[in-house]
Amino acid sequence: MAFISEDDRPEVKEQLEGIEAPVTIHLFTEDDCQYCEETVELNEELVAFHDDLTLEQHDLRGDVAEEWGADKYDGGPVAIISRDGPSNVRYYGIPSGHEFPSYLEDIVEVSRGETSLDADLVSELEAIDEEVTITVFVTPTCPHCPRAVRTAHSFAMANDNITGEMVESQEFMELSQEYGVRSVPQINVNGDANQFTGALPPEQFLEQVKAAL
Repeated sequence: MAFISEDDRPEVKEQLEGIEAPVTIHLFTEDDCQYCEETVELNEELVAFHDDLTLEQHDLRGDVAEEWGADKYDGGPVAIISRDGPSNVRYYGIPSGHEFPSYLEDIVEVSRGETSLDADLVSELEAIDEEVTITVFVTPTCPHCPRAVRTAHSFAMANDNITGEMVESQEFMELSQEYGVRSVPQINVNGDANQFTGALPPEQFLEQVKAAL
């Protein structure tokens, strides 16, 4: 059964027509993984929509996963959207439900090599000179989560020091418990010590990130 319905296919095709340069989805999977097979099938359908969109599948226990840090949470699937080499735009868990549109938007934005953030905000982001990991815990049914995910990923596109992670909290239950996730979107900055909740506007989101550094 197709993951992308016939009704949705025209909209998906139209959105992916915004791709401006080749993009590769690097998908890390393993045998003992609840949604790895479904995530592979979803991405196989997706790359058929555009010639400049390709899929490379990797072993989550292999050298590439270790080199790229895809194995950091000891589970899959993990998707890294890349234009040129390793990227900091990452999905831990299947990008389904409300997260699927975010996935499409990220693909297009990565292809363009620039974000839709205001220039002043980008300047503030570019001034961050230390490594920052922004982890956004979500569920597929959360309508506000995509906005937080897109903001974190836009920050990562604006500054190579920043990594933006979507984590599907139900698939990564142990990690969610470790981080004390009770409602989503929960955003953690550099681990479980600094967190805030909600789909904040980018300016307020950045204030929270900078306060955690």
